Amino acid sequence: MNTRRDSADPRPRYRQIADELLEQIRSGRHPIGAMLPTETELCALHGASRHTIREALRLVEEAGLVSRRQGSGTSVIAHEPPERFVQDITSMGGLLQYPPETWLTLLSAREVKLDAERAALLGVAEGETWLRVETLRRARITTAPICCTSVFIPLDYAAAVDGLGTERGPVYAEVERRFGVRISTVEVELTACGVPESQAMLLDAEAGSPALMIRRRYMDQNGRFFEISESCHPAARFTYRAVVKRE
Repeated sequence: MNTRRDSADPRPRYRQIADELLEQIRSGRHPIGAMLPTETELCALHGASRHTIREALRLVEEAGLVSRRQGSGTSVIAHEPPERFVQDITSMGGLLQYPPETWLTLLSAREVKLDAERAALLGVAEGETWLRVETLRRARITTAPICCTSVFIPLDYAAAVDGLGTERGPVYAEVERRFGVRISTVEVELTACGVPESQAMLLDAEAGSPALMIRRRYMDQNGRFFEISESCHPAARFTYRAVVKRE
């Protein structure tokens, strides 16, 4: 097999190597659970620098086909890339809720005492008891979850989660409908993070692997926060896409 650079190919060398590795994995040449050749072996095989090989492996990892661990090598974890859910944002509403074609599963709803961080975010006393709701969301019921979400609401609003998982509406909308609360402000924070160890198994993802954390805080008409949600999205499965036009 010719693994040397094709001068007529306009793709960067690392892209060429990445595409070749992707094709080998898809064809079954490297079965799931197998180790790819080491960086040194790939350098010799392709006549490329270590930097080029690392960039190629990074692309294969981002495609969701391999897992790389320092000192342990690169192992094949899938033959086809996981489906990525892309949400187009045409208004602020796109940042507040997921499209109706996604599937929500309720995992648990239990009373918890707020830690110092969440209590400060909500402007309440540390140790105050709220309802914590855990959910998983999928693009389809048969696909890997696109996020795991923790929602915190006051115990007085616990009935808002009664239909969660069967009704399409988000928790904050149910709080508005059932209790006459009116949202005045929503704060949205997007942060790069690692998949928490406590959610890794639920998300079918490696603990510490790249993820996007979206935190939303909902304030009512009286200037009080009545809900906070924290959603962890494994990096290869979810994308926000927006088009901004210059005025």
